[in-house]
Amino acid sequence: MNETARAAAAASASHRPAPWWVWALAAVGAAGLVAFLALVGVVVVPPALANLRTEVASAQTPMVVGSEAASVTVVVPDGWLITRQDDAHATIATPDRGMIVAVELSADEPTQAATAAGVASPLVETLASGLTVAHGAPVAAADQDPTTIPALVAAVGPVADGSIVFSVSSDDLDRYRPALASLLEGVKP
Repeated sequence: MNETARAAAAASASHRPAPWWVWALAAVGAAGLVAFLALVGVVVVPPALANLRTEVASAQTPMVVGSEAASVTVVVPDGWLITRQDDAHATIATPDRGMIVAVELSADEPTQAATAAGVASPLVETLASGLTVAHGAPVAAADQDPTTIPALVAAVGPVADGSIVFSVSSDDLDRYRPALASLLEGVKP
């Protein structure tokens, strides 16, 4: 076989279509890549978006809840995490996430706000700031899942034409009571 014939044979061999299994393998690989990217999007993107709304608390910059016309300032301990849902709702968490506190404004005075949050007979006390706090363990309604009930509800007021309600979730609330007391004392009308 001469050089010309060998070159022609090599050229024709290189232009053969790929076997069907190569295309099938490529399609399976592409589908796997798309599925992996979709899974990453579902798992990674929502927490990343939530983290965009999360800030680390600083005593020099207190958290403000509410609109400009009716706002409440809360001094959150340094290092705690604040996630804002909107002007009237936020979530505060200790750095170890052992205590998570949902914060919202209520148009009711503290005792009514605590009762509305499920506390049957709230204990009412006066804070060092002169504000009133109504607090207690809420009772689950008959049709409510007990795992969704906070460990403690505390409503502080009068502030912003009502009160600010703290719904506290923790597996070891006794450990966090001093931190919670500090948070409640940090409410400024």
